[in-house]
Amino acid sequence: MNNIKTIVFDLYNTLIEIKKSNHFFLKLFKNSQDGFGLDASSYLQLVMKNDINKLRNILPIEFSYLFDEKQNDLINELESVIIYTEVINVLRDLKQSFRIFLISNLASPYKKPVFSYNLDQYFEKMIFSCDYGFLKPDNEVFKEIEIITNHRPSEILMIGDSFKSDIIGARKMKWNYLKINRKTLISKDYEINDLNEIKKHITKPKLH
Repeated sequence: MNNIKTIVFDLYNTLIEIKKSNHFFLKLFKNSQDGFGLDASSYLQLVMKNDINKLRNILPIEFSYLFDEKQNDLINELESVIIYTEVINVLRDLKQSFRIFLISNLASPYKKPVFSYNLDQYFEKMIFSCDYGFLKPDNEVFKEIEIITNHRPSEILMIGDSFKSDIIGARKMKWNYLKINRKTLISKDYEINDLNEIKKHITKPKLH
């Protein structure tokens, strides 16, 4: 990875983590009378492809009732979010030499910690599925980065924890990729234990 110019990060379990997860939106689904007329997969895709105000209009009124009734569970989840210890230093360092982006599959309330921790200052652009209507590993999400940067696939590096969303998505685009694996032993040459290890895989662009 000698010619990387752009680095794209996933968010949850890559930069930040929910320490007390109660799977808020799944809980709403399970507490509903009939899953809002959807199967679990279709419902969760809808949740991650639309902001909360749009969801209130799309889904039956029961969704809004349950959301409001159980909102404290969501607040508790978001208040339990922590940022991994090395993240700020790594982002600050990389931003000096690379163009930095964020792509995340999430429901709109889960954007909040990005701004609470002031992480937004490190990214040239943040692409959230709930704003764009596409989910990784859809090509459309990744193409947005190529359009913005005008960089070739070989010049882009994706870093995330999900094989299905991040690694498969990057592979389809012929991007470089590193999988963050914080919980188990490293078993692949493209895996890293924490973000400090990125520097072992890339070289900083030469100043002209």
